Amino acid sequence: MKTPREILFQRHQAAESKLDAIRQTAVASASDRRAAGQPAVTDRRYNLRDLFFSLRWHLAGMGTAWLVIVLLNLNAGHMTNLASAIPRGKIPPAQIILASLRENRRELLEMIHPPKRAVPGRQNCFRSNPAANGLTKP
Repeated sequence: MKTPREILFQRHQAAESKLDAIRQTAVASASDRRAAGQPAVTDRRYNLRDLFFSLRWHLAGMGTAWLVIVLLNLNAGHMTNLASAIPRGKIPPAQIILASLRENRRELLEMIHPPKRAVPGRQNCFRSNPAANGLTKP
């Protein structure tokens, strides 16, 4: 019994001579180009200009990001001056601020985890008296 590999080799054995002819013509045309002074397709040299030209969109994006960062940092300097502009008489004492924060935290926790309330009149008869329902062993 023949293996699948042997069957494929038999089918494509006739194509081997055609492939050899194609390979010889390709090699001959490449050697003719070199002899004529034309650079081969694979003979490409990169320089620094080509490197920056290929990265132009990336560099433009990074430059824009840095520009935004610089503008935000310049703007942040003015925001710190606003806190010092509030008069000291209008700032509440620390105890009131802490009480307000605790109340706010309690309200947030209540919104996230609402307290469970028992529904009146809906007791589970199996939990109330298991002996009466016949669930316990004698």
